Amino acid sequence: MLDVLREESAQSTVEYAIVTMALLSIVLAIAGLWRAGTDGRLAALVERAASHVVASTSVIDAAAGAKDIALY
Repeated sequence: MLDVLREESAQSTVEYAIVTMALLSIVLAIAGLWRAGTDGRLAALVERAASHVVASTSVIDAAAGAKDIALY
């Protein structure tokens, strides 16, 4: 009987550790996203990934950018 109680206690300890690690990893991921947003790194990634960014220095570049925006 005592062995069964120890086994159940050990299982609940492992489950508690797994849940704690999962919650801790979620909190750390949210903190990392918050910090990236605050530093401007997240905005820079979004700006770089945007397909419709128009950084034109000539008329040809502006026309290509307008075409890209229209097709978006």
